[in-house]
Amino acid sequence: MTHPGATDAADLMVAFDAVVRANASLVSRLSARAGVHENALRALVLISDTGYSTPTEVAGYLGLTSGAVTNLIDRMTTADMLERAPNPNDRRGSLLRLLPDGEAVVEDYRRRYAELLRAVDAGHDGDLLAVLSELATNLYEQAGEASR
Repeated sequence: MTHPGATDAADLMVAFDAVVRANASLVSRLSARAGVHENALRALVLISDTGYSTPTEVAGYLGLTSGAVTNLIDRMTTADMLERAPNPNDRRGSLLRLLPDGEAVVEDYRRRYAELLRAVDAGHDGDLLAVLSELATNLYEQAGEASR
């Protein structure tokens, strides 16, 4: 028996699915605006988060083959969003770093997300950080259980 005011699980699923679809729509539009594939946008954000990444790290994060990531990196290098630098820890490998055009794409992405998250947070008494943190933790736990 649910307590008064409890939200039905089906309603929560519908709301969560709507968030996932809306996020996919925003990522799609931001990547189109930047003239890159959605995976390229995700790669740029990853590289920005880490300061630099290896092609292997990008492939693992995106769930792509090394060949697909090589093509993606080639396109972003040609578009002056990314550069390859020698990896001092692996003479056969390279490190990926953002160039100013790539940094501008990530900056636009972050600015838009920051604005919308602050607005939602303000409308919910500052509880959004705790809710999102708990949601992320639980999603990772479920992913771990699902992989067993």
